[in-house]
Amino acid sequence: METKQEILNINGISTHTYQLGNQSLSSKTIVIIPGNPGLGGFYIPFAHELYNLFNENISILVISQAGHSPPLKHCFTLNEQIEHKLQAIKQLVPNNPNHQLILIGHSIGAYMVLNMLDKLENKLNRAFLLFPTIERMGESDAGQRFIRLYPILIYLLPFLCFIANILLPFDWLKRKIISYYFSQSPLNDREILIDTVLYDLLNPLAIKNLLQMANEEIPSGTGNNSYIHPESDEYGRRHFSISSNQNQHETTEDDIENQNDKPNILLSSSKAKWFDAVRTVKQLKENK
Repeated sequence: METKQEILNINGISTHTYQLGNQSLSSKTIVIIPGNPGLGGFYIPFAHELYNLFNENISILVISQAGHSPPLKHCFTLNEQIEHKLQAIKQLVPNNPNHQLILIGHSIGAYMVLNMLDKLENKLNRAFLLFPTIERMGESDAGQRFIRLYPILIYLLPFLCFIANILLPFDWLKRKIISYYFSQSPLNDREILIDTVLYDLLNPLAIKNLLQMANEEIPSGTGNNSYIHPESDEYGRRHFSISSNQNQHETTEDDIENQNDKPNILLSSSKAKWFDAVRTVKQLKENK
């Protein structure tokens, strides 16, 4: 399946999108929200795997993060990124009650999906969170290292990209070097992957934007909100659920009984489930 890629104007923002299939002929559209870096081209191999699993006409839409692809001077906040995805879905996905919308959010894209559920509830069929980073990112070892190194990285990495472009001024030469890295990738995906590195990842503006986005998402995470809640079922077995509602304090094991007594919009009732990539593919196939 050939990938259609365009740079569209989404509410005044130039946005790189990738589409597989024909939405006018399909019964459902899968929208993939990238993580960080939010370069949609890196998700094309996964999108092709999904597309090939279906025996019916579906469409898959990958929406790059605003300012990441194509690189823009303005750095968008997480709230602006969420609004950008809502506007993109409104503009690009058919507004038809018989047309199903499926969301897939990866990493910080899962956090965006959680914050989009309420506004898309009437048209959303289901949502999947792949390796979600939705809270407490700043408490991890990697998060702590990033916080310490950010004042250096924000200047160093864009500068290194600038130097690389000076040392390798010819696109054909950079393309040849990059192609060795993706030599094992499927042929249909290879050119998109190479272009994504060449024109986006090696652009100092893109590097600066993705670092600033990480600087917002990692130290504060989701603030004092908690999306993951400990619970127990009717047999006393304990488990955790994800909620699209945000608690204003960190939930602990001691809060389990109280949490079960409170009304809460759980992820399952918000038409969203938490799977890893392999289980997501299988689940989509079983529920097509």
